[in-house]
Amino acid sequence: MKIDRLFVYGTLMRGGRLHNELVTMGAEYLGRGSIQAALFRIRREWYPGAVAGGNSLTWGEVYWLPDVAAALKHLDVVEDVAGAGTFCRVAVTVQKGSLRFPAWTYFYAAPLRGSRRIRSGKFRVKGDI
Repeated sequence: MKIDRLFVYGTLMRGGRLHNELVTMGAEYLGRGSIQAALFRIRREWYPGAVAGGNSLTWGEVYWLPDVAAALKHLDVVEDVAGAGTFCRVAVTVQKGSLRFPAWTYFYAAPLRGSRRIRSGKFRVKGDI
């Protein structure tokens, strides 16, 4: 099955510092949803990072990607997947109301030392970090 949706929880969300990256590739906003992950304020950074596991929810936005291959190639660079390996792209299950479906997301892959948990699971584009 081809995954053509993207779940974002930080600076790629509407109003976020990097949201224009989605706009320029024609990504279509599908609404809000959540994934099973813990969300952290990354020490000394302006962005959050989610990590898989546990019973925590991370809330964010879901987008449809019209050209999945090109979008993921570009976003892998934006999210520094190959460089320092700050983030890694993984397939997750998104919960949106009563619907569950697969989507890509970027989990934080660097050490969490000194990072603070965002207990609400919600990154506020203006104000949390």
